[in-house]
Amino acid sequence: MPAPSPRISRRAVLAGAAGAAGVALLAACGSSGGDDDTADGSGDDGGSGGAGFNLSAIFPPDGLLVAGTAQRLPFTLSDATGVPVDEPPASLEFVVQTADGEPVGEPVTVERHDEGIPTAYFPLRFEFPAPGDYQATTTVDGEELTPRVFRVSEPEAVAVPQPGQAMIPVPTPTTADARGVDPICTREPECDLHGVTLTEALDEGVPVALLIATPAYCQTAICGPVLDVLLSQEEAFPNVRMVHAEVYKDAAAVDNIAEAELAPVVEDYQLGYEPVLFLANADGTIAQRLDTIFDESEVAEALAQLS
Repeated sequence: MPAPSPRISRRAVLAGAAGAAGVALLAACGSSGGDDDTADGSGDDGGSGGAGFNLSAIFPPDGLLVAGTAQRLPFTLSDATGVPVDEPPASLEFVVQTADGEPVGEPVTVERHDEGIPTAYFPLRFEFPAPGDYQATTTVDGEELTPRVFRVSEPEAVAVPQPGQAMIPVPTPTTADARGVDPICTREPECDLHGVTLTEALDEGVPVALLIATPAYCQTAICGPVLDVLLSQEEAFPNVRMVHAEVYKDAAAVDNIAEAELAPVVEDYQLGYEPVLFLANADGTIAQRLDTIFDESEVAEALAQLS
């Protein structure tokens, strides 16, 4: 998807004007709503490599990765036709390179994640020393896959809030006050994470988990499953205030989701992609941001680290 600069371009992006990279990989995912059959990605289309596999990037578009702090880059594997691999390896070893193929740092082994979601992924975490164009690749069955290319920016050039920055208070819709958002939850049945606004949650002085996702109108077919992932952790983490916010303000009033108005939380957080899970410590600073796909084990680990 293109980088989220002007507000109108974010509307177009969230309505499905996504790029083709990695498109088929999440298409097979189920959800609790009517998700579309497209997926987020970055770089150019993944080429096939060893045994006919594709390596696809499903992290936010070029320009949202930043240099100087650890970044999270989820990848997944598909076959040569773009269908997700049924039984991907338990782990992959990733090599990060400059755009001209020079290695950057040491290879990183990444475990497969697929607990509670229908598509397996590999969340590479890597700190880039400087802005610029990079690529990542891995090996399957002894053959190197075609690298995926992406861009890393200066932190100040990225509008989406990052770890270490303060959460933005937003009066998100609640069951008591929809604040003009209809519906406030497109999950079936409606989830129970609409009891307080994000502003109220941050004022409580406890850790906060904010999920921005629209199960019924998601462009990546993963919003429903990741909302269910977060809901699965409520009992284990009663000290964390969890809030779900929909992407669109007036989805029920339009025939074409491309015409829908974005909810204030999407505008305030400068988002051009979904889903995204912000995890904040009790002081309101962002501890982690999980973009586009995450499973039960990764979310549980992130929640356990909140203080």
